[in-house]
Amino acid sequence: MQDLLGRLTALDPDASETLKVVAYFDALVARSVGVESMLRGAAVLSGATVGQRDGAHIMRVSADGVRSEPRAPGEAHLQRESGPDAVAWIEREGDPHTNDAMILERLTLALGILRARRSVGPESAVELVISSYTRPDERAGALARLRLGSDELRVVASPPDPAPAPRHPSTVVATRHGLTRATIVGADADLTAVWESGVSPRCGIGTTASGDGLPESWEGALIAARLTSDLEPVVRAEDLGAALIVAQAAESGPVHPDAEALGRLDARSLELLDAVAEERSVRGAAARLGRHHSSVQEKLTSLVDVLGYDPRTSRGHTRYALARMLLTLAS
Repeated sequence: MQDLLGRLTALDPDASETLKVVAYFDALVARSVGVESMLRGAAVLSGATVGQRDGAHIMRVSADGVRSEPRAPGEAHLQRESGPDAVAWIEREGDPHTNDAMILERLTLALGILRARRSVGPESAVELVISSYTRPDERAGALARLRLGSDELRVVASPPDPAPAPRHPSTVVATRHGLTRATIVGADADLTAVWESGVSPRCGIGTTASGDGLPESWEGALIAARLTSDLEPVVRAEDLGAALIVAQAAESGPVHPDAEALGRLDARSLELLDAVAEERSVRGAAARLGRHHSSVQEKLTSLVDVLGYDPRTSRGHTRYALARMLLTLAS
């Protein structure tokens, strides 16, 4: 497939984009993502709001991956039947884009496959219980299908592969930041026992919640997963403390100026600031970086002028830590 894409890109850029659309929806179907994830994938691909009406139920997802107010499509919107008494559409203002018809065709085919699977697979139930847009009666039904009681639970966000042991309800979700696996585990579950290999992948662990609180646990898990690193491959949302509230608020707003300022720095400057913030002294940072004390002091002085605060002070340290987190989440 990749070889064919490369050849088509050289011969016909539009054709290669069409094939990428086909491959993308094939991947979503193979991962058994839910309806909301399928619509989100189509919305991100098309850069426009995508919707579906299935019976009386309407679901719309905007181009930024966020659920929108349920509303029927306009007559001018490109539409296609997605099943019995079901239709999907792309809400494009103006002329359709080159791949709109292909995106809608693959979307409706994928939705038909999902509808056929829905009655037998647990994946759609997992997506229903972690979605904040699910109706209470739908979530109650999904929790019953998954046989999740009132015990305290957590949602774990991890890469699509590897999959956890079959006893742990799991599905792959299309998020604004790519395909992510959602796995529901007990609050005190040992992560090494969740994956049959005994080695947990890089992941974020959501806050403890009952069945009704799993959307909040999933939201925290997604943020925690994006803050993982080679040095810290597993991050718990609860360990972020009040910073989790800041991260949640930043998800729907513009990048903070402090984070923007860090984003303009080169990697070497960020490495120095990280060391200073960790060590809380120039001498400690110099030893950690293997650089001369005076050169680190000189560079830090210029960076303090750029940032407008000193990361060695209590307030400056907090400000830098939050800005560094927001920069990671924005990247």
